[in-house]
Amino acid sequence: MNASIAIAPIEPAEIEAAVRIFFDGFGDNVRRLYGDPPKPDAMVDVWTFARALEPGGFLAAHVDGRLVGYALFTSSVHTLQRAALTSGCVFAWGLRAITGRYGLRWSALFGQLWNKMLFAGSSSAYRTTGDAQLLNIAVASSARGHGAATLLVAQGLRYLHTRGIEEVRLEVQPDNAPAIAAYTRCGFHERGRLRNVYGDWIVMTARPPA
Repeated sequence: MNASIAIAPIEPAEIEAAVRIFFDGFGDNVRRLYGDPPKPDAMVDVWTFARALEPGGFLAAHVDGRLVGYALFTSSVHTLQRAALTSGCVFAWGLRAITGRYGLRWSALFGQLWNKMLFAGSSSAYRTTGDAQLLNIAVASSARGHGAATLLVAQGLRYLHTRGIEEVRLEVQPDNAPAIAAYTRCGFHERGRLRNVYGDWIVMTARPPA
């Protein structure tokens, strides 16, 4: 089926569909934070910002023109964070959250923020250079097992190579065997392990191929 999977930068109009794929793949955590049914607005806003900042890093997988998966890479986590602050987007997102637009569950939000702080504190761990990252990837349940994730990761690594990136990091939970297999096929290797409020994570890194 690989020949029928097309990889390209995601279009702005597809971002909400990508969020829906994320919701499908990470249902329990999504419902804990965003309610049931979850509202996509918060993630659409953040992902739209990330795509505008680095269009080549947000990739889509299509089968017959239909979005079946996505991968969000950044050349620099810190650059992305600084841009969100200096542009004022963080404050706009905060206001939308306070006024209820995002439908966030505040009791769960504090746990999520603590989780983010833990990961931010460990962002340099197991790296030798830079702060490029695979931030998020998911494939629709109907399209899993046909190589879409591997193609997305491979294309993301090629993109990072064009940006002069020497190393990229990701985190994956130990029980996610299909994802670990896809990352390994693309040249990622385990470098260590971390633990946060959601459990244990394997840290993997790869060098984008020339």
